[in-house]
Amino acid sequence: IVLPPAVTESVACLQQTFDGASGVTTASDHACTANVDAALNFMALLGSAAACRGGRCSQTADEIASCLVQVACNGSSSAFAFKSPGNEAQQHPILDPASLAFVLPAAAFGSMLSVKNGGPFWRQRIIHKTLPILMKTLQEQATSRSPPALGSLAVVAHMLCSVSQTHLGESKIRQMIPTLIAGLVYFSKNLDVIAQDDKGTKGLDVLSVILAALTKILRISPEDVTKFVGVIIPSLLLLSTCNASKRYTPNQLIALQCLENVTTHPNARNAVLREKDQVTAALSVIVDHPSKIIRQAVVHVRNVWFTL
Repeated sequence: IVLPPAVTESVACLQQTFDGASGVTTASDHACTANVDAALNFMALLGSAAACRGGRCSQTADEIASCLVQVACNGSSSAFAFKSPGNEAQQHPILDPASLAFVLPAAAFGSMLSVKNGGPFWRQRIIHKTLPILMKTLQEQATSRSPPALGSLAVVAHMLCSVSQTHLGESKIRQMIPTLIAGLVYFSKNLDVIAQDDKGTKGLDVLSVILAALTKILRISPEDVTKFVGVIIPSLLLLSTCNASKRYTPNQLIALQCLENVTTHPNARNAVLREKDQVTAALSVIVDHPSKIIRQAVVHVRNVWFTL
């Protein structure tokens, strides 16, 4: 794949930023990250246009999609590469700029998948090309005790959100769900850091996609997360009751929606009832939330749990 110079130049600038990182985010760091983000989004735009056009252009779409997923999951492709996070950074990736950079190609790939135009088969073709890359990465990361790598976690969430169950396959979905749940737990335990940190915007973006993917799973295939319900509810409760800034409001609303949806799980009635008292008590604490829309959602979800 031949990349526009803007992509390689922006990535090189970002690498220099990481190599000289001092722990303080400057305006130039933000500008460099924004340039990489814009360049990768332009790649994704070209890829989605080629995919929708089909024919001989499909190969271009395949190469762009594969490149984005390879960089998001492994840090490198034949076209360009990101700096791999160190062992310490892997223990707490949301605080590491190099780890957060892996979210950028994942988000660009997600924007490709979210395009609604074109024929019925191009998305299936893209998944056929990129899913093996993701599954190999997940297998390699399965034995790690570190939190999920943000790039592969974001790719998992985007695929679950934008691709049909038929195209992914039930067995592949079941292999992806543990990574999604591990990401949910990690973000719920570190939400205070993300919500208060100026560098946390990309982290909140990943959390949004995680919650959206969980909402979809709870709606179309709740049986796939039955064994995780005991972990999902406390995590959603933490995400639902955080009193963070206004930029967290959309995520909080989705978390509350998930917390309501889990009450209708057909195979986890006992697990839900065990959490009833804790959920209703925690929601009662934030019924006076500063945001009117949050207050309304909290009251509604609390009433749903009260009537179980």
